[in-house]
Amino acid sequence: MKEFEKREIKNGVSLVAVPASRFKTNEVSVSFATKLSEKTASVNSLLINLLASCSEAYPDMLSLNRKLEMLYGAGIVSTVTKEGDCQLLTVYISSLDDRFALDNESISLECLKLLTELIFRPHFGADGNFTDGDIEREKRILCEKIEREKNEKRLYALRRLEEEMFSGEAYSANALGKTELVKAVTKEQLKTAYNDLLKSSRIQVTSVGAADIDEIAGIIQSAFDKVERQYAEIEKVKLIPYADKVKTVEERQEIKQGKLVLGFRVNMECDDENKDAMRMFSDIFGGGPYSKLFMNVREKLSLCYYCSARYYKNNNCIIIQCGCEEENMDKAVDEILNQLEEIKNGSFEYEFKSSLSGMCDSFVSVYDDSTLLLSWYLRQIFDNETVAPDSAVEAFRNIKFDDVKKCASLLSLDTVYKLMAKEEK
Repeated sequence: MKEFEKREIKNGVSLVAVPASRFKTNEVSVSFATKLSEKTASVNSLLINLLASCSEAYPDMLSLNRKLEMLYGAGIVSTVTKEGDCQLLTVYISSLDDRFALDNESISLECLKLLTELIFRPHFGADGNFTDGDIEREKRILCEKIEREKNEKRLYALRRLEEEMFSGEAYSANALGKTELVKAVTKEQLKTAYNDLLKSSRIQVTSVGAADIDEIAGIIQSAFDKVERQYAEIEKVKLIPYADKVKTVEERQEIKQGKLVLGFRVNMECDDENKDAMRMFSDIFGGGPYSKLFMNVREKLSLCYYCSARYYKNNNCIIIQCGCEEENMDKAVDEILNQLEEIKNGSFEYEFKSSLSGMCDSFVSVYDDSTLLLSWYLRQIFDNETVAPDSAVEAFRNIKFDDVKKCASLLSLDTVYKLMAKEEK
């Protein structure tokens, strides 16, 4: 059996189907990738939530929930994220696997039909626009979500680092938008955004489960036959490869635990053949419990409550997040840079072996969870080549020690963001 099958349904519309009969659930998502912009992020974020909440056939949440109950308690979720210079909007449905249904029902295909119903037949009013009631409900929910993010200080600090480090670049925008812009969105803007999303965005339908791929493709094809596509390939991210100087940003709030976030530029193209080595470097630097930052900055020197690194391949940057008291912040920055030098000098034999084992184990574990599998393939929506977890394992086993050592020399510190407690008067 194939690990997965990928089909082009229409220009810029693809289907990735992962046959799997070992799970109790089936997962299907429809994702739209569009250019990220502060001007459009709020309206797009609001739009995808509207599409996931009601439709022409199910005009309110009560009728939609009744339909989901009839589908053996299926669930619908919408998500908004950002990758590179793109905003990724997803409507996702999870349902019981067909083999548990009564009378040989195909729950997965019925759920897919419901998903297309929500996306292609929205709940419009008599004027052909989204209704005022639906819009106001989703505005309130989205604004509350944006405000919750501000109150989650670890996430808030990360967002602030992104704003400062990527100032003037698309990635500086919050994928969810801003509360003041959400409140100002009009029904006309939503209708325009909806038409643009169907017409010109990059779209991927991802399916994990036992449903027949030909039947899935037929439903998707039928839905998109009614859409006039004018898809243009999304422009490649214009990367800044090197930081000429370090920007330090300090902010004070009523908090108990300080947050320290460091952003490094990576002098490498997104599709560089060394991206797997850079991913392993990031893990060795600040990924697993064997990493340099965990073992030294956190455990040995006790400079941070937590200290982790993540590689963002579509932006070619590495961001380090720390929970840190103010008096330890400068010491933590110095030690983080010191551990980077350690890797540059080749002092990471133990970490290299541990990372190779840990990363490969994490790839294999993707096969144990249907939602992880769906996420695995969805994250590759921008990649030229789609690979299965097993293929990623094989690629990582071919990474050489010197490949990782070379990666360390490609980093330059761009921005240091400090969120500290207000000073006592």
